[in-house]
Amino acid sequence: MTHTLIGFLGKSQKRDGCYSTANYDFDGHIETTQFFSLGLNNVIKPDRLVILGTSGSMWDVLFDSLVDVQEYEDQKLALIEAVEADQVTQAQLTACEALLREKLNVDWHLNLIPYGDSTSTQVEILKIMAKDIGIGDQVSLDLTHGLRHLPMLGLLSAMYLQTAKKVDIKGIYYGAMDRTSKADKPLTPVMRLDGLLKIADWITALHGFDKTGDIAPFSELLIQEGLSPNTAGLLKTASFYENTLSVTQARKPLRNFATNTAGELPGIASLFQDSLRERISWVNQDNIYLRQREKALFYLQRSDYVRAAAMGYEALITYHLKQKTPHADPENYELRDEIRTNLKSIADPIKWPDYKLLSNIRNSLAHANRSNRAEVQKILSSEAHLKQKLSELFEKLLPTM
Repeated sequence: MTHTLIGFLGKSQKRDGCYSTANYDFDGHIETTQFFSLGLNNVIKPDRLVILGTSGSMWDVLFDSLVDVQEYEDQKLALIEAVEADQVTQAQLTACEALLREKLNVDWHLNLIPYGDSTSTQVEILKIMAKDIGIGDQVSLDLTHGLRHLPMLGLLSAMYLQTAKKVDIKGIYYGAMDRTSKADKPLTPVMRLDGLLKIADWITALHGFDKTGDIAPFSELLIQEGLSPNTAGLLKTASFYENTLSVTQARKPLRNFATNTAGELPGIASLFQDSLRERISWVNQDNIYLRQREKALFYLQRSDYVRAAAMGYEALITYHLKQKTPHADPENYELRDEIRTNLKSIADPIKWPDYKLLSNIRNSLAHANRSNRAEVQKILSSEAHLKQKLSELFEKLLPTM
């Protein structure tokens, strides 16, 4: 497992005839340097240091600060000319990185990147950042230097690497020059921006819930923010019951969760508490049938046809159970089985063919086999046919009450 520090190199405004040097404050440990990545490298000691810059970045200043210029005067002059002309090549950087490795005993990688002024070049930057990162590697990011838009791409790269390569992002750092103190020895604070990734995780979980209806991912995120594992675990329990179509059993853990989190949620979770509570507000409904109907329509909208048909059929049984015995337990197996057995005599005779069709579609999907009924075969022959037919059946058989 390799730990890689990735930093950016930009252009710096000259000040008093030289480039700005800062005393970066790492929780009391001071690193004095022109380039934040170099100070950060000394602190976190990664296995590899990758510096990314454009054809006009100040590669000459970086080289000058690290290598005896007199010994490599020709190489330095060529680099100065290339920077001024905005024509630095990867070949020049490769030659420099070999020299830096030899002189400084650091695994340097100097990579040329485009300016990122279009979607295609922005994608290219992300590819360059990811090319030497292995599955499960560790990565730290320095967002201090570089063009103004590059830190945004850096944050996106962290999200991309987490997802595509299962990378462990050890830290996202920023040397805040604009917050440098005015003491005799000015100190520049070092900011950790890791929380931005945590916010992105919450956004991803919220988006995932709206697509799948699975609330379980919020459990781990809440634990990370300091919520009791017992309380956060209630969401996993509720998710299990809903994923197994046991809506009534899902209600209890969600109600307990709502009771235990009546106040403000901790940390980053407070940003999303209204959205989370809105999505579990169905627990306050008295009518389980309406929740089952809602879930059937949700699954249908998300093209989850197996669960849509199964939940639609269960909602149908619940509806007739409640019509026949209003105060009965909707989860009672014997009562539900009685409704299934006697559905033909209970149901509206005009709608009986639709009841039967929904049952046949549900059985065929649940058992993953080819139905021997031509009508069902035709419905299952295309997504458009299935979606339309389930929508029609739900409209006919599952009233809003």
